[in-house]
Amino acid sequence: MGAATSALVLVGLATTAAAAAQTSLLLPQTTAFSYLGHSCGGIQEQTFTTGFETSDGFPVGDVYLQTQCGGSGRGGGYHTTTYSAWVGVTWDFTGAVVSSTVLPSAPTNLDPTFVALDPHGNQVSNLLSAVNVLPANCTVGNTSYCTYRAVLALDPSFVSPPRITGISVTTGPAAGGTSVTITGTGLTGATSVLFGGTPAASYSVTGDTSITAVSAAAPAGTVDVSVTTAGGTSSSGTNDQFTFVAAPVVSAIQPNSGPAGGRQAVTIAGAHLAGATAVSFGGTPAGFTVDSDTSITAVSSPTDATDTVHITVTSPGGTSATAATDQFTYTPATGCGGSCVSSVRCAKFGGSPTGSVTISKCTPKSSANKSAISQTLAGTFAWSTTGQTTVDSLNAPTSPGQGGCRSGSIEYDISGIVTGGTSTYTTVGDTIAARLCRNSSGTLSLVKGTAFSI
Repeated sequence: MGAATSALVLVGLATTAAAAAQTSLLLPQTTAFSYLGHSCGGIQEQTFTTGFETSDGFPVGDVYLQTQCGGSGRGGGYHTTTYSAWVGVTWDFTGAVVSSTVLPSAPTNLDPTFVALDPHGNQVSNLLSAVNVLPANCTVGNTSYCTYRAVLALDPSFVSPPRITGISVTTGPAAGGTSVTITGTGLTGATSVLFGGTPAASYSVTGDTSITAVSAAAPAGTVDVSVTTAGGTSSSGTNDQFTFVAAPVVSAIQPNSGPAGGRQAVTIAGAHLAGATAVSFGGTPAGFTVDSDTSITAVSSPTDATDTVHITVTSPGGTSATAATDQFTYTPATGCGGSCVSSVRCAKFGGSPTGSVTISKCTPKSSANKSAISQTLAGTFAWSTTGQTTVDSLNAPTSPGQGGCRSGSIEYDISGIVTGGTSTYTTVGDTIAARLCRNSSGTLSLVKGTAFSI
């Protein structure tokens, strides 16, 4: 190095009036670490500005990153490893980093005394501070004695244009009504917030870095959210994109009826179905599979009474409007003789289709129903008096029509709770379960009652 000096020497100090309010142009340490992968006692930065970019007019420059890691090696002695990189950076007018990328090689012809003005009178400049070394002998790697800094000074009359760095919600219904928090810089004094070409239904500026806006109704599709202030309109980019999703439409269902016990596969035809998050039969959730944007296969939910309900589909675009085209009718169960009283319910069945059955959480039946189906609830478990034969398991019937069921199925109207084994039954209060049927092929089904597992 050259002759030493005990004084601090500054080179490149700006002399314009705008220099009074200076902002240092730096790279956050977290970003620097993402490039170096090491930080031993901190990452040293040497920053140079090279002017203003041509698109948004933001300051640009290059940053040299360096950190030194040391320790004793296997063979003894102290070893130091230096990690370094050059990064190209763009800053906005608040000094926040807009973008950065590692450079393949060190830039050339960097001027530590560089000064530039933009058309608005804003100034960027480089400053070099040298301690105990002549400035001419400084290098970017000498971070102990030489510090290169880039600074931005805004003209007092300049208003920074707004910049959007992100939005809290990226999708919402085309009908509008989605609350979105817009983050960025230079948002103070916003005079307009647009979703594409559609003005926000409302917005509130909560600070220079945040706006809360509510979307208005707009056509389906992806648009850029923009903010306008006295400084201009924010540039569009991937950080501000919002997608309006059309509400699902149910145009037809097939079939449009099924048994009250549920489990009827139904094909739902319509539009904008691909993003479906829920399907319901009269407000009761149902299982479903999205086949395409125009088709869903759903399985009807069980109910305890015959009724006509609307099938609706819900997605990020909202819930489908009800119409005659989406009506589904629950019909009395077929395959078993007779019909259950409407208030006969049971919440859960457990066990094996070929073994004993456990019934739990049955709801109380009314006195009228108790009388109507002639159920005996006193003492021990009893079958209803409609011809069924007491059995301990749900095996196939010994003869078609047993218990009043049709062609090869067997019908059980059960009261009480099975508490163990295959023949011990205990009545719990004034309760009654649902009706089960097994067809000639051995398939068990619930023909009156709510959802169950078996």
